[in-house]
Amino acid sequence: MNGMNSVFKMQLRQKLTWFYLPWAIMGFSFLVNILVSVLVGGDAFYTGGLATIFVFMFVTALTTTIQLFSFAMGFSIRRTDFFSGSFLFILFISIITSALLVLLSYLEVWTGSWGNTVHFFHLPYLNDGSLLAQFVVNLVLVITFSMLGYGIGAFFLRFRGIRTFVMLAAVMIFLSGMSLVATRYEWWGPIIKWFAGHTALGLSLWFIPVVLIIALCSRQCLRQSTV
Repeated sequence: MNGMNSVFKMQLRQKLTWFYLPWAIMGFSFLVNILVSVLVGGDAFYTGGLATIFVFMFVTALTTTIQLFSFAMGFSIRRTDFFSGSFLFILFISIITSALLVLLSYLEVWTGSWGNTVHFFHLPYLNDGSLLAQFVVNLVLVITFSMLGYGIGAFFLRFRGIRTFVMLAAVMIFLSGMSLVATRYEWWGPIIKWFAGHTALGLSLWFIPVVLIIALCSRQCLRQSTV
C-alpha cells in the first residue's frame, strides 16, 4: 500500500504535464476558435478542438510511465505497486477531467454557444443525453486514451525501442489494410449507419473491456520489465 501511495504521489507531482499543459493548450485552441468564429460569422461553427485533451492524456500517460518507472524502481517500489498506483492516478485524473468537460459543456449550452455559435465542448452525438451520461462517455474516453498511452509505455519498458516500433508499425499496417478493405467492398456506409444506430454512451461502454485488457497486459509487461 505504501508503494502504491508513493507512485500516486509521484504522478501527482507531475502537475505541469497532467494538469496545466493539457488545459492550457485546449484553452488556447478554444480562444483561437472563438476568434475565428467572430471573424467568419455565419452559421454554427463546429470544431474538433476537444480532441486535444484526449490526445494529450495519451501522450502524458505514455511519457510519464517511461520516465517514472526507473525512478520508482530506485526507491525499491514493487512493479505491481507501480502499476496499481499509476492506474489509480489515471482513474483519478480521468474523473476530474471528465467532470470539468461536462461542466464546460453545460456552460456552453447555457451561454448559447458562447454567444458566437461556437460548438467546442458540447458536440452533437457525443454530448447527447443527461449530464451523467455525458460524464460517463467522457470518463471512458479519457481512461481509454490514457491507458493506450500507458500500455504502449509499459510495452516499451518490457521490449524496448525496436520491438515497440515494430508493434506500432504492425498495428498501423493492419488498420490501413482494414480501411482499404472497407473502401474496396463499400462497407463504410453500413459501418456509419451501425454507429448512428447506437448512442455514444452505449458505444463507450464497449471500451471498458478494452481498458481492462490493456491494464492486464500492461501489468504483465511491467512485471517482466528491466530497469
